[in-house]
Amino acid sequence: MQISTADFKIKVIGKWLKQHGASRDRPATVGIGISLDEIERVNRRQAMPYEIPVYPLLDHDPPLRRHDCAGIIARAKLPVPPKSACWFCPLKTPRGWGEMRRDRPSLFHSACDLETLLNARRSTLGRDPVWLTRYNRPLAEAIPEAQQTLPGLDLEPGDGLCDNSSCFT
Repeated sequence: MQISTADFKIKVIGKWLKQHGASRDRPATVGIGISLDEIERVNRRQAMPYEIPVYPLLDHDPPLRRHDCAGIIARAKLPVPPKSACWFCPLKTPRGWGEMRRDRPSLFHSACDLETLLNARRSTLGRDPVWLTRYNRPLAEAIPEAQQTLPGLDLEPGDGLCDNSSCFT
């Protein structure tokens, strides 16, 4: 069974909206927190009949990027939340995996254990292995140990598109 953003966000919020009066005739205005860094996600999001999506970060003048939002939050002396993503997200950048290995080693090892379990089960079924990075090898081998930064490994901007249910989770 595929578990995704749709299951934990979109469906839950939709159920709440409908329970509180949102309908096709009386749609709720729903703020979607997509920043300029991920503007391509706007076209992928399908509006539900009971909602009118708005994009306040994009409607801001000028449109806001993720780091702009973090700056606003920090200036308000509030804790800056981390980017949301599954701890085993295969769209995480190598830099993100390296930071997890360095800063949250038990979580990194859990991801390695999950990858090992998946591949043991796939092997039993006669299937090829799958990897959580693009390096076609186990996570523990692909991500160097105990580095402060991983220069040259985070070639793509951002952490992928894990908020739009595009991965296998």
